[in-house]
Amino acid sequence: MFNNSLSMLVLALACLVQFGVSHMHLEWPPTLKGENNPHTQGEPSPYLNYPYGCCGQSITEPCKGFLNLVETDEGRPVTTWAAGQKVNFTISGSSTTKVEGGTHYGGSCQAGFSTNGGKDFKVAASWNGNCPHRHGTVDPSTQTFDFTVPADLPNGERTIFAWTWLNREQEFNMGCAVVTTVSGSNETQTPDPGDEDGSGEEGEDDGEDEGDEDDEDEEDEEDDESSADPPPADFAQYTLEGCTCSCPYQTWSQACTCYDCASPSTKRHLVERKALQLHKRHLQNAEKLKAPARRTEVVAWNDRPNMLLSIDFPGALCQSKGDPYEVEFPNPGPDVFEGDGEYKLSTPTC
Repeated sequence: MFNNSLSMLVLALACLVQFGVSHMHLEWPPTLKGENNPHTQGEPSPYLNYPYGCCGQSITEPCKGFLNLVETDEGRPVTTWAAGQKVNFTISGSSTTKVEGGTHYGGSCQAGFSTNGGKDFKVAASWNGNCPHRHGTVDPSTQTFDFTVPADLPNGERTIFAWTWLNREQEFNMGCAVVTTVSGSNETQTPDPGDEDGSGEEGEDDGEDEGDEDDEDEEDEEDDESSADPPPADFAQYTLEGCTCSCPYQTWSQACTCYDCASPSTKRHLVERKALQLHKRHLQNAEKLKAPARRTEVVAWNDRPNMLLSIDFPGALCQSKGDPYEVEFPNPGPDVFEGDGEYKLSTPTC
């Protein structure tokens, strides 16, 4: 065990020497082999923060070579998304090697899905610049990216969600999570009005004490009955203290709901208060953090372009121009988020 840990540390330090600083990884939904993925078995991957080609790795396959886990217990879905639902992903600089990551002050990203086990990945949305958020940090609460699940995305118990990132140092990173996708028939679902009236006031009261243990136990019992319910559409999602939390997307007058907590002893109603405060901060910063979206004509799922996956690593088909340019995706799909203009954009050569 000691030798294994020492080897991991040596490889991590080698990456720091080669690349100067570690990078970012997909935090939500929890990526395959991520330390926050409840289905990860054995040691989580120590390389999730690092770009392709780091530390002597020769893996060039999508999802960092973890596609073989999709149909195993480690590939069980981590959340459910509905076609047409507005959702988000978050990226983080934390690391399984305990080495702090870095945002590289932006870059360009894509989000997409594979419905055929990773044979191809089609674009859901593209960010031309300012991804990660330039004025955010390695904390995932400052690195949330909103997008809409394609309205005609096929149903799938184990659909693969993919996030990619290209920075100005001509480095490529990719993370994948397994999600369940369902039809959008519930996309107008709203919380029970009774819940809106009662729980919203509690979530707004930052100074409220935690209450007595009897109240906490009663609330925990109520939470347990609905802990496995998927989030309704038009709700934002966060991972907080081992729980998955959903919050009303366009307002913070209601309480968040947390479910699927890692520990059965977690006081969900206390985590919900913290999730609501995190959601408030996200909404308050949304206007200055999010870039305007450029929408073109509606494109059928089967006609969407493939994600740009072979770029900026040894043996890749394409290469970006690099600093001082950020990548402008040549086939970005119908949903494009334009950057803040701090850096000029350039399309890769292939």
